[in-house]
Amino acid sequence: MPNKKTPRREPLTLDDVREIALAMPEVEETTAYGMSAFKAAKKRFAGQPVERAGVDPNSLGVYMSFEERDRRIASRPDVYYLIDHFLKYPAVLVRLANIGRNELREILGAAWRQAMEQSGPARRKRRKSSASTKAGRR
Repeated sequence: MPNKKTPRREPLTLDDVREIALAMPEVEETTAYGMSAFKAAKKRFAGQPVERAGVDPNSLGVYMSFEERDRRIASRPDVYYLIDHFLKYPAVLVRLANIGRNELREILGAAWRQAMEQSGPARRKRRKSSASTKAGRR
């Protein structure tokens, strides 16, 4: 019986990230430090890292908790990684060539939810009340 090879999938790219991210509510593509970035309700949740030593080509930075970041790096160091510059940020670098579309969708969705929660109604309400307070002082 002939051995059938599974077709190798094409590596994911920023275009795949864009397609997934822009399908989510309240997401806009913008730039940060001259690189493509994605914001949910005006809060950045993913983007291309600035090219610098140690950043692999075709990588993506995704915001997540330090705990989640450490767990992902430990379980999949071929996909998730850090360089010294990013140690202090709650984010991880992702090698798009080594991640599947479903996993990318899952981590972008989690980062999107976190951004939406941080920009939630209570935060928007505080902004409005502080703006009206400032207006009342004039």
